[in-house]
Amino acid sequence: MKKKKFLITCSVFLIVIFSSVYVYASTLSISGKSDNGMWKYTYKKNIDPSEPTGWQGKLKQLDKQKVEVKELTFTDNDEILAQTDSFVEGTDIDGSVTTLHPFATEFYLGNSPERGHIYKMTVKWQKEGETYEDTFTIH
Repeated sequence: MKKKKFLITCSVFLIVIFSSVYVYASTLSISGKSDNGMWKYTYKKNIDPSEPTGWQGKLKQLDKQKVEVKELTFTDNDEILAQTDSFVEGTDIDGSVTTLHPFATEFYLGNSPERGHIYKMTVKWQKEGETYEDTFTIH
């Protein structure tokens, strides 16, 4: 009987611990994928003390198509927080890394996301002379 109580108590304790860790970890980032599955944007809190404080965004191309990214726009309730149209492959002075094929870049070191706000990422890209635009929600 004592063994059964001990197992139940341990199980409940472990569930509470894992739930707490999950809730804590999930509040440290928000992310979203484009409808076509080509792009993923993650906006997460920098917890490394050697890096600048704030939140860092990272856009990653999930497939291997050779495309040219023309512009990135990150918005909060349709207000532009960050926009860039210049991409150079390599490591920037702030330590952020950009690769062009497949595309990946880090940008926008800002404040934590606010509840009830709608964050979106817009990627304008070109392939074989055709221009495309993907806009998706980050949550």
